[in-house]
Amino acid sequence: MAIGIIGIIVALVIFLYGAYKNVSTLYLAPACAFIVAVTNMINPTVAFTDFYVGSVQTNAATGQPEMVGIVSMIVSVFPTIFLGGIFGKVLTDSGAATSIASTLVNKFVMPVENRIKQAKRAVLIMLIIEVVLTYGGVDGFVAVFATFPIALFMAEKIGIPRRLVPAMLVLSCGANSAPFVLSINNILCMNILGTNSGAAAIPGFISFVIIEVGVYLICSTFIVKAIKKNETFDRGPCPAIRAEDPNVKKPHFVVSLIPLILVFLLFLIAQNASLALCVGIISTIVLMSQYFQANEENHNPVGRWVGKIINSLNDGAVNAAQSVMIIVAASGFAAVVQQTEAFSAMVGKLMSLPFPPLLIAIIMVIIVVAFTSSPPAALAVVLPIIASAFIWPQLEQGLAPLINPDALARTSAIAVSTFETLPVNGLILLTNGLACIKIKDGYLPQFLMTVIMTLVGTFICLALCLIAPGIV
Repeated sequence: MAIGIIGIIVALVIFLYGAYKNVSTLYLAPACAFIVAVTNMINPTVAFTDFYVGSVQTNAATGQPEMVGIVSMIVSVFPTIFLGGIFGKVLTDSGAATSIASTLVNKFVMPVENRIKQAKRAVLIMLIIEVVLTYGGVDGFVAVFATFPIALFMAEKIGIPRRLVPAMLVLSCGANSAPFVLSINNILCMNILGTNSGAAAIPGFISFVIIEVGVYLICSTFIVKAIKKNETFDRGPCPAIRAEDPNVKKPHFVVSLIPLILVFLLFLIAQNASLALCVGIISTIVLMSQYFQANEENHNPVGRWVGKIINSLNDGAVNAAQSVMIIVAASGFAAVVQQTEAFSAMVGKLMSLPFPPLLIAIIMVIIVVAFTSSPPAALAVVLPIIASAFIWPQLEQGLAPLINPDALARTSAIAVSTFETLPVNGLILLTNGLACIKIKDGYLPQFLMTVIMTLVGTFICLALCLIAPGIV
């Protein structure tokens, strides 16, 4: 058992360090999964085919069959990431992203002559846009694809170093677990614990505000320091965003917002990301087809117009497919770890800690999400274990549960947002990949924002629930 635990820890360290050093997770993840399998006496072939790639397994915590491995993750994220990549590309190539960004920059940022004040306002605008999208139920990956062109344009216009663009894309990290947000964190807590999306609203909102204030200060501080060191924007290998050329026609600001609004509303009403993104793509092409830059290789006006749109769709599809494979690789490693006896033993030891039950639950959630880099996996493993020990037996006997389910739901929803965003996390890989930044160059502010500040928010929410249970 000890060798198995050591093997998991060693593999995790190698995985994190390799990802940080920009080693591709496409082969790093299965290599680390192999270490886990060998040190835990699991047949490597079985570990790769059944656990890493994926098959139907029984969840040890719930007893229910479920798909594990990268196949499960592909099923979950492929439609969103694939269509989101295309949506972001057509927003960029149609000039919609430039129109939105230039309007916001010219109205709210450029009137201030001081470059540092401009940067601070740009960060605030990005935070507001991302939080609004998150509260509207827009998936985090979709929000990144939609806001990346806006962030890149602002960075180029103001002179913010490109290595800090990924930090500008995770400003809403506290909103994903806030009360009433339609997120996978809230939904899983609701399904497992029987709570609602507004569980522990007061401590949840307090935590949310503290996190968002913290991430704003961290991001703006890094940017201000870079500006004071005379760093500026460099495009590098990053694809160009359409320049703000007065001679080049671009869609009106209001028209440019329509696809984003449609995606926002459809996802909120229909709860279907694929439908929302398809409508967003189609509406962008229909409303702004005339603004796609023509393909100069084809001199037929109609042919050039169609050719440019096809090229935009093709590029978006290729980039999105690559993003999918990079993102899902980590889930295969997590699936192998979850199938080991050593992992189950670690969970059992955590249950025996001499702490308040709610604190034990949060520690377990944080540790499991650090090993799996998967909030759904952490919640699916931990919540049934905690509920079966401290909530469900008491309710069956007509007694008050030892843990308030609402408090457990809210603190757990926030806690899974902590070590989720280690360097192997899909969102971290995606944001740095879009900006063509190595993880080691862009990760530090992201770590402070998405790990440290969410940890602060978690323990503030925990303290409020323990000290003032009447507000839950």
